[in-house]
Amino acid sequence: MRFGKIALGLAVAATVVLGPPATAAPPPDDGAVAPMIIGGRPASQVYSFMVSLQSSGGHTCGGSLITSQWVVTARHCVGSLVRARVGTTTWSSGGTLVGIASQHHTPSDGKDIALVKLAQPVTQAPIPISASAGPTGTVTRLIGWGQTCPTRGCGGPPSTLQEIDVKVLASGCTAGYDPAKELCLGDRQGTGACYGDSGGPAVRNVGGRWELTGATSRAGQGQPTCGQAPAIYMNVPAYKSWIDSVTGGTTPPDDPPDPPEGCDGVPAWNAETLYSPGDEVSHNGHRWEATWYVRAWEPGNSAYAYWTDLGAC
Repeated sequence: MRFGKIALGLAVAATVVLGPPATAAPPPDDGAVAPMIIGGRPASQVYSFMVSLQSSGGHTCGGSLITSQWVVTARHCVGSLVRARVGTTTWSSGGTLVGIASQHHTPSDGKDIALVKLAQPVTQAPIPISASAGPTGTVTRLIGWGQTCPTRGCGGPPSTLQEIDVKVLASGCTAGYDPAKELCLGDRQGTGACYGDSGGPAVRNVGGRWELTGATSRAGQGQPTCGQAPAIYMNVPAYKSWIDSVTGGTTPPDDPPDPPEGCDGVPAWNAETLYSPGDEVSHNGHRWEATWYVRAWEPGNSAYAYWTDLGAC
């Protein structure tokens, strides 16, 4: 059972509202899994690399922007794509809407992975491909606009992007699972990828930035109901050489520059920096202390208590 294309008639017609431009940062590298796509939660941030691949009727599959003009997705997604929307939390608005130039680049081994070329480059930041998916137990985030109810056809794509944190598993996947080229991802029964998540990213936090490890393929045990077993993802790092041969190479983005100093040596807040609890920054003439792991939420301008105001400086 593929987490394949949602019937076009199920596309959501309701008006959607974009979420905040950015929110909480990746989870810490301590193995903790967030308490929550099935059983997930609305996206905690705008993922610049997230792509909604669309047919004439709306969202069909997910994808990951790996260069300014190339997207990695699932092989079973390609064939009827006409456009892509890049870098937004709502598949029907925001980000950059661009046409599809080519959608038939697939490896010779016949596995469920493909490369889609956009009609023109986009300005959103691509995601680097990780060196590996990590060992068993590695915390991995799944992202997508797949159904949030478990049975096929029970609903269309949600208006807001969903996410869930799971782990790399050593067992639990059958359905033709190939551990050399695929990943088995899951954690708790009743959660995981579903119809419409196909091709979308599995990512891991490496040094405070997201890196791509997987592309959604199919249910881990061939079951028709989502969330009853782990999901099988294509191991994107295993295809790095093939991807580079098609795209001309993928280069990780440069590390962000060090933030300037402010308020008598207290570092100025920087939207690109991942802060840990207890970190202090200066912003708009005040000192602030992080209360949680946070990136991009502006001190003093957040709907959540990510920062404590320590007073003017």
